[in-house]
Amino acid sequence: MPIELDDIEPLLTEAEEAFRWGGQYPEEGLDISDAGLIQLRKACRSLSGADRLLSDGYYTLTIEAAFTSIEKTLLFWLIHEGHHEPSNPPQSHTTAIQRSAEVGFVSDEIATRLVDLWRMNRAQTYYQDGLATQERATALLKLATHTHSYIIDLVRVRHECVCE
Repeated sequence: MPIELDDIEPLLTEAEEAFRWGGQYPEEGLDISDAGLIQLRKACRSLSGADRLLSDGYYTLTIEAAFTSIEKTLLFWLIHEGHHEPSNPPQSHTTAIQRSAEVGFVSDEIATRLVDLWRMNRAQTYYQDGLATQERATALLKLATHTHSYIIDLVRVRHECVCE
């Protein structure tokens, strides 16, 4: 039997209203107006969350958060360097990777491998029968942490990070 509106309507309305009118108490560190820094700090939060999730054994969520951090860190760089207009949201989770290659920030080989890694995760681990393992989560979190550190050091904005 399908889910009917009566089954979830009050909670759906509450969620819709929260997104329309909520947000009176933003997440600490994200209450800034600079679009690039918001992406950078979201990347920080994703890394911090991924680290905690990994230690608690939530490998699928660790992988998701690590990918998000890579995406947000690259998006930060693109905005910071004037290669992306913040009012134009990325069209997919791989947009920041592909755009970073287009402008020469990452090599085509790195972009292809990152996109393939993302697709492999989505196809095998996330949607089908592949398993998120501690080894996969750890390796991806290391990659995300290194990518994040490399970019913030390159742009010299470590002081803007809210990484824990």
